[in-house]
This record gives sequence, C-alpha cells and structure tokens, in this order.
Amino acid sequence: MMRILGPVLAAHYLAAFTALGMPVFMPRVLAELAPGAPAWLTGVLYVLPTICTALTAPTWGRLADRYGRRLSLLRAQLGLVLGFALAGFAPNLGWFVVALLIQGSCGGSLAAANAYLATQFGNQAPGALSRALDWTQFSARLAMVTAPALLGAAIGWGSAQELYRYLAMMPLLAFLVTLGLPKDRINQPGHCAARSISWSQAWQDWAGLLGVQFLFCFAMVVTFPYFVPYSQHLGIANDSVAGLLYSLPHLVYLVALPWWRGSTLGPQRPLLIGLIMFTIACLAQAWMRAPWGLVLSRCIYGAGMLLAIGGINRALGARAGSHRAGHVFGLFDACGKWAGAGGGLAAGLLVSRINLSAPFLAAALASGAAIAMAAYVFRPQKRQLHVHASDT
Repeated sequence: MMRILGPVLAAHYLAAFTALGMPVFMPRVLAELAPGAPAWLTGVLYVLPTICTALTAPTWGRLADRYGRRLSLLRAQLGLVLGFALAGFAPNLGWFVVALLIQGSCGGSLAAANAYLATQFGNQAPGALSRALDWTQFSARLAMVTAPALLGAAIGWGSAQELYRYLAMMPLLAFLVTLGLPKDRINQPGHCAARSISWSQAWQDWAGLLGVQFLFCFAMVVTFPYFVPYSQHLGIANDSVAGLLYSLPHLVYLVALPWWRGSTLGPQRPLLIGLIMFTIACLAQAWMRAPWGLVLSRCIYGAGMLLAIGGINRALGARAGSHRAGHVFGLFDACGKWAGAGGGLAAGLLVSRINLSAPFLAAALASGAAIAMAAYVFRPQKRQLHVHASDT
C-alpha cells in the first residue's frame, strides 16, 4: 500500500503547501503590486482560485475518467507550476489575476489524487480506500499547519511576490514524483453507460452525501477568516498564541489520525458523533466570553473534525468505484470549494453586521443541519442504495 500511497501523499503535500500557504499573505502581495488597490480586492483575489476550481473540477473529473487519473493528477500539478510561475513574474495586477485564474482552473490536486487512489485501492479490502482518503486529508492539514509559518519566515527575507517563483518548484517536484507512479486503467467506452440505471437509482443517496459535505465544509471555513481577531477580542494579545489556537484543531487531527482505526466502522457512527462534537465546540466558542476555555473547545473542534471527515471518507469510499472515480471526487471537490467560498463570504458579512462570534453560531447551525441530513442519508433502508465499485 505504501508503495503507492507514500509518493501520492508526498506529491500532494508539496502541491498543498504551495496552494494553501500563499493566500494568507495576499494583502502583502497586493500591496506590492497595486499599492492603491481597495481593501475589498484582497478578499476577491483570496477566493478567486477556489471559485475557479469549483467551476472546473467536475469537468476535469469526467476527463480523468476518460483519459486517466494519473494524467489528471499530472495536469493539476503542472497547472500549479504555471500559475505560480506567472504570479511570481507578473509585472502588474492584471497578469497576477490571470495567474490566479490559471492556478484555480487547472488545479484541483486533492480531487485528482483521491481519484487516482480510488483506481489503486477501490477494489481492495473494505476500508483500504477510506483509509487512503484519511491520509490525503492528513497531508492537506499538515500543509495548512506548516505552510503559513514557514512562508511567513521566508517573506521576512524579501518580496512576497517573488516567493511565488520559488514555490513553483514544489508542484514541479510533485510532478516528477507522480511520473514514477503506475498508470491507472482507463475506462472502456460504453462501460459507464451500461450502468447508468444503477447510477440514477443511487443519485438521491449521493445528493444527500453532497449536502453533508457542503454543510460541513461551510461550517469549518466560516470560522477560519476572523479567528485571530476573535481570539484577540477575548483577551489573547499575543499573535503567536492566537495562531497556535487557530492551528490547534488541525494539530489534533495530525496527532490523532495515526492512532485512529475507524476502517471497520460504518460511516454513520463516526460521522454523527463527529458532527455533534463539532457543533458543541462551535456553540461553546460562539458563547465564550473569556479565553480560558478556548484550548478545550478547539480540541473538541479538532476531534469532531477528525471523526466527521473520517465518516465522510468511509461513506465516499463505499460509494466511489474506480470507473467513475474522477467524476465522483471532482464533484465532491467542487462541492467543498463552493462551500468554502460561501463560508468565507458569509464570515465577512456576519462579522461586519453582527460581531466576531457570529461565524461560530453560523457554523453550529450548518453543522446541526448536516447532522439532520446525515441521519436522513443513513436511515434504515429496505434496499441498498449505494453503488458498488463494480457498478460505477
């Protein structure tokens, strides 16, 4: 398993480090390229690659099923190389926007990596694919924790925009690693068409799972943008402490995942428990008036995130076969990206109209809705709704 999973995770970490690290420093880049630009432009540029990925991910997924998932993974990595290289050498704001458009439209390395893993582990023992999906989330969260700190230190030595040039080498290295992976089997023409009836019968089940994914991703992202000002409002004056509290749920995920063995569990149990813990943690932070409870609530938030993501991965692993892996994971990635963009925009609106605690209340409401939807998706059925790998 590690012969395939190890290189995929290494390549995904390199791509995720590149894509997730620099958006945090968008205000610095914008100040260098266009000093007189309005403040709202930072937010637009921040979500622009995400929206582009959401728009293009389903199409890239269908093309991956037709021409190969490893080829799609290579395409996503080269898209990051091109986008970051153009951003690093952009002479003006217009070129920089074009670079962000390319980065988002040609990216999508997480969906491409998951689709490739489905071709390698989808027909193995039950839980093999789900566990592999857990580890791609691990590499993404490791990038979220490490990239801002390391890139923040690097920016102190020079221009923020010039850093894009050097970061373009990381997805290029990921591309070289991916070249060493075995090719996946491309679908035979007409195979999926012959199974279209099974797919349409399962669509209601898929739509429910997509709804859970959207609500949970929205709930996570809506709490991200203003967490540092929120913690400072509670009385935490040290920026490094605020940053550590921001990263704490991801650190919980990183520490706990190697010890968590949920591959033998049904998806509904960890998913529902995780969503309940996540909701409780968000409510606690929404009503918090002193900083002393933040450590505990952030740890519960991280544990809930681990279980909820694990439950979603188990449901996804049971439903995503190798023949439509690109389409399935492209659709899931697009759903998460739209939720992320909506969560970021909602956070700004809630903070400006209400207060810094409002995003946590919105997250609790969205997570509560996800609990209800998950309970509906996994309700007892007289017939089996999910599509086996051989049927997709």
